[in-house]
Amino acid sequence: MAFPECVDVELAAGAEMRRRTTVAVMAAVMKAFEDFSHCARFGKDYASCDGGAKVGLPEWSNSMNSPHPKLPMKALPPFLACSALTALALAAAPALHAQTTDGEATASQPPSQQPKPPERPELPGFAAIPGGEFTMGDTLESDRRAPWHKVNVSAFHMQQKEVSKAQWDEVRDWGRRHGYPDLPDGGGKAAKHPAQAVSWHDVVKWCNAKSEKEELTPCYYTDAAQTAVYQTGKTDLDSTMVNWTANGYRLPTEAEWEKAARGGLDDEHCARFPWGDTISHPQANFCNDGKEKYQTGTTGNHPAYQTGEAPFTSPVGSFAANKYGLYDMAGNVCEWCWDRYGRYQWEVSTTQTDPHGPVEGRFRVMRGGSWYNHAYFCGVAYRYDFGDPSGSSYNVGFRLARSSAP
Repeated sequence: MAFPECVDVELAAGAEMRRRTTVAVMAAVMKAFEDFSHCARFGKDYASCDGGAKVGLPEWSNSMNSPHPKLPMKALPPFLACSALTALALAAAPALHAQTTDGEATASQPPSQQPKPPERPELPGFAAIPGGEFTMGDTLESDRRAPWHKVNVSAFHMQQKEVSKAQWDEVRDWGRRHGYPDLPDGGGKAAKHPAQAVSWHDVVKWCNAKSEKEELTPCYYTDAAQTAVYQTGKTDLDSTMVNWTANGYRLPTEAEWEKAARGGLDDEHCARFPWGDTISHPQANFCNDGKEKYQTGTTGNHPAYQTGEAPFTSPVGSFAANKYGLYDMAGNVCEWCWDRYGRYQWEVSTTQTDPHGPVEGRFRVMRGGSWYNHAYFCGVAYRYDFGDPSGSSYNVGFRLARSSAP
């Protein structure tokens, strides 16, 4: 049986690709022609005929449930059959050509029609926090330590989960062999539980160690010229000693932390918690006995994690994430931030942009509440004002931020 002359498939590819594709299309169309003829002889339409062809294209089906329209072939004139076969060949060519090129992109498919690879997160384990203005501070209780004000934060990345004990140990061990001799063992109830009992200084040096381990640019230095990476000791860092545009790891600023914790809810309602206005044990690991009007459900420490000796932490990521994909932004462990504790600088201007906190102050800010704290302390606006940067506690840990993608 001769191949109809009206089918002329022209593929703009290399000679070998054109030859292989043309052969495949010819075979497909000839098989389709035979099946059409078979159906027509028995007075059946193509889609319902038992001889309906499957020519190597998964979307062609001889099932009654085929999504493609039935093609009646009864007494089809030759020139119409030729036209139908031409359409079939042209429809088949891109898919068959893709099969013959082992998945390589070819000129027979315009770039806009070629399959796109699956999207990959820029930073695995991190959430992209969009930049923009939000309302920072307490709009519900009028906490004098957190007056509400407008802040504009640039886009950044936040680690989705708190740093685990296993993650801490891996970097700590590397760091001790590469210029970070005083990184402590740290605490942690189990490998997947949050690292805790680490000071602010410990955490900042650990961030640098992780950056260098991954061949990224460290963020923290011991001098304003940023020539000496902070690796040992207890240097009282200020904002001039931070490379804020480096691609390495760092602590979030207090403004970044609160924007991330709110999860975008600020656009609709200044909620008390990352998910809304009430809190209960199915939502977070906290001590539910503060008798606040917005706590509900079982009281005391979380019944699922009050086992053995304190701390009664839970594995990182045990509760639902907020709208930005961040876990445990309320409860489990308090989290260190970069900023010194002090009055907000909102009085200086109407809207702050990327604030780094006060220039002076003894303490560093902690946020988020812990397994040990009542509901009030787990609110997205609550600020801990007693974070001694040299001290540590079994209810304090941290999570990472990054200013830019690699």
